[in-house]
Amino acid sequence: MAATQILGSSVQTPDGAVLELFTAAGDGQTEGGVVVVHGSMVTAELYRDFAQRLAESLHAPVHLYNRRGRGASSAQPEDYSLAVEISDLGAVLAHTGSQAVFGHNYGGCIALHGGRTLDIAQLAVYDPIISFNGSYSAGWLDDYEAALAHGDEEKALAVLLRGLQTAGPVSKLPLPILTVLNRIGSRTQPGKVLTRLLPTGPREIRAVLAADSKAAPFDALPLETLFLVGGASPEYFAEAAQKLDGVLPASDFDVLPKLAHDAPERPARALIERLAEFFSS
Repeated sequence: MAATQILGSSVQTPDGAVLELFTAAGDGQTEGGVVVVHGSMVTAELYRDFAQRLAESLHAPVHLYNRRGRGASSAQPEDYSLAVEISDLGAVLAHTGSQAVFGHNYGGCIALHGGRTLDIAQLAVYDPIISFNGSYSAGWLDDYEAALAHGDEEKALAVLLRGLQTAGPVSKLPLPILTVLNRIGSRTQPGKVLTRLLPTGPREIRAVLAADSKAAPFDALPLETLFLVGGASPEYFAEAAQKLDGVLPASDFDVLPKLAHDAPERPARALIERLAEFFSS
């Protein structure tokens, strides 16, 4: 069977920005379906296979957009905040006619905070990076910004990888060794993309910290909310998701065994199947 077709378009935001949009047209449909909010330090390109496979499983469209600072989307504004991302997600939902959202990593943070105010009926997240009562501190962020300010992109990436711990065993290597490996990796095409996205990182991490709150405000999340974490992901993702799941009136929390933080980018069959089950209900 041929892969589901990916259609390209764009979305205008309330403040005049443009977002690059891709739609995996399940069974030829382009309206409704699920909107995917990608993570930090990546582009929508890494989620194309994920969008195609989920669309094929749902027999419904899956929409994927480049957040600001990526692809053909507008740059991050100087007054960037989580509110900008939530407004952008609202614009994509209105454009696509969707009421279902999936968020990964920082995209999960955007989706969860957006779910409190936007017209979302179904919300699923995988390894969301989110903070409650100071649970996420990012004490490494100053070192990351200092390395960027000095033009040392390889060191900045090393600090980021060690701070987030999302690259598996590599994340635990000593900083000098990881810096050297990044210098080699930066010559590859994926490395060049990652290097280009490094300046977007500080604003997004600071947005997570600025949005720190008690769990109670999330009572406004949709009744159909699903928290997923990878069994091989850093533990702080599960800790935050479990805390939030514990205060919501109706939500589900699942650990997907053996899956790592990059499961949506591969994409992992177990994740696709669980999401298809959820969004089909």
